[in-house]
Amino acid sequence: MIERRTIHASCAALGEEAVILTGAPGSGKSDLLLRLIDAGFDLVADDRIILENGLASVPDSIAGLMEIRGVGIVRLPHRASPVRVRLHVALSSSPDSTRLPTEQRHPESGVVSINLDPRHAGAVAIIRTTLRCLSNCEASCGHELLTGANGDNSASTPFPPVTE
Repeated sequence: MIERRTIHASCAALGEEAVILTGAPGSGKSDLLLRLIDAGFDLVADDRIILENGLASVPDSIAGLMEIRGVGIVRLPHRASPVRVRLHVALSSSPDSTRLPTEQRHPESGVVSINLDPRHAGAVAIIRTTLRCLSNCEASCGHELLTGANGDNSASTPFPPVTE
């Protein structure tokens, strides 16, 4: 059975894998999406996405359209074909700051979910690195999520203590 639903979210793709951004209206989804696009991600959709069997796509009515606060609605190049969702980012101005978070899953897509303040200076780098760690390239590209959001919390700190 094919499960298809439209959700309030923005989506960008890096290669063949996508990140979806959710949050309350005005939480910074479009702003962070614009920064991802500026950093080399492809626009999939702004404001609404179609989820179907783990793939994200844009509703025809908003294909290539994006709202840039203070500018208006713009048309941009976009990914027309569906793309595999690999990461969900829940936007919050006061996210959980746990160093090694427990595994969370986005209920609508089933993918790993992280909480992030969209105003964080490193937000784009955090998303890019997490997406690479979760991708299928682990063996070939050297990125691997060892502990934290993947549910493995065997280490209490990322590095052993310094002893002298």
